[in-house]
Amino acid sequence: MALTTILAVIGGIVIIIGAAARVPKAVAELIQACTPVVHALNELRVATERNTQKVSREEDENTPELERRAPDEARVAGVHSRTAQQ
Repeated sequence: MALTTILAVIGGIVIIIGAAARVPKAVAELIQACTPVVHALNELRVATERNTQKVSREEDENTPELERRAPDEARVAGVHSRTAQQ
């Protein structure tokens, strides 16, 4: 092997080892950066489940009233208006 090849191999090894030494720190920083996102997604999931349960419970309690009010609310929303039917 020529001297330049040996020096190139040694230089490559030094660069690879230096980069490999930084990988664990970079992974740790990435995980720390993702932690707030995971917490936010968990809070969103809990809030969505809570809201779904609340709506479901209200629908169970108010089903007769909702069925009675539905045509009036739909008319207010424009569903039964002449422009909506065209």
